[in-house]
Amino acid sequence: MLVLVIVLLEFLLEYVVARNYGLGVVFLTPLALLLADLAAPSPAGALVLDRALGSVLGIVIALGCALLVVHDHAAVRAERALAACTEAAEHAEHTLDNRLESSFPVVQTHLAAAVVELREADDAAAGELWPAEIDPTELAAAEQRAHLLLERFGRWR
Repeated sequence: MLVLVIVLLEFLLEYVVARNYGLGVVFLTPLALLLADLAAPSPAGALVLDRALGSVLGIVIALGCALLVVHDHAAVRAERALAACTEAAEHAEHTLDNRLESSFPVVQTHLAAAVVELREADDAAAGELWPAEIDPTELAAAEQRAHLLLERFGRWR
């Protein structure tokens, strides 16, 4: 019966962990406890205590590493993406205002790529321990300006 429960927990873990790691841990903990009990039977209280201590130790080590190994790659990427999007928007506005239609496809593609990079960089920076020091209204304004310019390009077709 123990082996069947282990197989069921392993199946559920593999099925769920790819979609939601937090939910996967729900199946991982009892699986680890049952496997440990299968290898060397011991009182349930001792297994639970060992697992709890191991989890707390892992959390402390992970937090320590997160605080010690802080980098600003995502923040720098977001700042560069904001500058590139602003520059691409200025170039696009100049191209549209001067009706340089031969440049439209290249400028439009460059602007679209810049606004996508801005969104991705901002999303990445939002997940960092120390957030980027970018004014959210400035970022939203740059993104909105780029989208409005892309809409203007679309009307020229």
